[in-house]
Amino acid sequence: MKTNKTYLTPEKTMQIVLDIIKEIIPYELAVILSKEDNDILRVRYFNGILSTTELNNYQISLHNRLDILEVLNMGKVKLVEETNDVAHLDTYDEILDLPLGHSCMLIPLKNESETIGLLTLDHRECDIFTPQKTQFAQMLSRLISLALSQSIYNETLNSINETLIFERTSLINNLSDISRNLIGNSKTWINVLNQIKICAPTNSPIMILGETGTGKEEVAKTIHSLSERNDKPFIALNCSAINVNLAESELFGHEKGSFTGAASTRKGRFELADGGTLFLDEIGDLPIEIQPKLLRALQNNTFERVGSEKTITTNVRIICATNANLENKIKTGEFREDLFYRLNVFPIILPPLRERVEDIVLLVNYFINKFSKTKKTGLLKESIAILERYSWPGNIRELQNVIERALILSNNNTIQPEHLILNYSYIEKEKKVVNVEEGVDALDIEIKKIIQKALKLCNGKIYGSDGAANLLKIKPTTLQSKIKKLNIKHS
Repeated sequence: MKTNKTYLTPEKTMQIVLDIIKEIIPYELAVILSKEDNDILRVRYFNGILSTTELNNYQISLHNRLDILEVLNMGKVKLVEETNDVAHLDTYDEILDLPLGHSCMLIPLKNESETIGLLTLDHRECDIFTPQKTQFAQMLSRLISLALSQSIYNETLNSINETLIFERTSLINNLSDISRNLIGNSKTWINVLNQIKICAPTNSPIMILGETGTGKEEVAKTIHSLSERNDKPFIALNCSAINVNLAESELFGHEKGSFTGAASTRKGRFELADGGTLFLDEIGDLPIEIQPKLLRALQNNTFERVGSEKTITTNVRIICATNANLENKIKTGEFREDLFYRLNVFPIILPPLRERVEDIVLLVNYFINKFSKTKKTGLLKESIAILERYSWPGNIRELQNVIERALILSNNNTIQPEHLILNYSYIEKEKKVVNVEEGVDALDIEIKKIIQKALKLCNGKIYGSDGAANLLKIKPTTLQSKIKKLNIKHS
């Protein structure tokens, strides 16, 4: 059923609020900041002709701005009087260059008795904010506070809706209940799930290829669960951990007294997995000496324990996995070519996490639900953006560790960027549309030369008919702003 209802986003709501304020109190820049943990003010919304993208998520530490902290504690609107005092700082001194004597109003935002943020209004003209407008601002502050509270609440709900979408493997028939650990709905991951669905009912050997941490063992377990062998054992063996001298015993077992330390008869992995699945992880590290016997066992379904001449018959399905290039190992003589072809009947290539960025939010929320002790845990959009730009050399295993660590650091509350402990050399830098820094620097140099020349001709005078501003055909306040921005000294 179609609906014509239009739902306001938090951004649209605050844009309407700021537009209404402008009809009552003229401003060239309005900024709404929310009070975060650790006495931080963070820019959430801004409007006006002086707006700059540098205001996005700009933060002010109240520990460094005791003047602003005092205004928040007082809870009343304050007009800031700018002076020539070198210790004076504008509200956004680091990113905005406003002329000396400009108008600035600070409006604390409170919800009941709690301070939730700050509204700042700036205008380049002097004394633009009259006492009457100050009273209006005090009256409006309550309404703006309510709008900010609602906006933050809506933004939190939107974030939850974005991040708690668990479209797991239910996209593929018969996978939803069994493969609940194979999270993702990206095109590349759906392709993997489709391959699992196709090969699982067969008895053919499967080779799972992929970087470390991509979930090869989980895929192997899912294949076993979807096969007719699911009521039989799933036995795993990490070939890289096998001692060369004990490799044959690990795979095929041994008889009592067959070698020093063999105090009793022991079944090997093949025998333990009879009727089920044997998962050989890191197959590329299997010692070359044992590979011929493994090949024979695969071809004939028979083997002998170490120290025995009795042939044992088993029915085992082999799934192997590796992050190594087996074809290169064949060339160097580290892996048998005939064994490779026997194992590589149905290869499944698992994509690295950096190639399935769309799945990161789903995976993050899966791990949050798995490890979090509270349902209140969530992520800021900035945290999600960092996770999506990170290249994940350790793949899903690394993501799991990062989220588990972040939950500890955040005390199971909202995960902020500072809670994400990452190797930042693996974070992709944001792409710039056009690189014009050199051109801008060159332009500033030329403007500085022109202003210096005008000041020299006018003996350093800015105002009046014989001032530099009149000579350059610009407003004196604009010239003052340029002088300050370009750090031009004049008397």
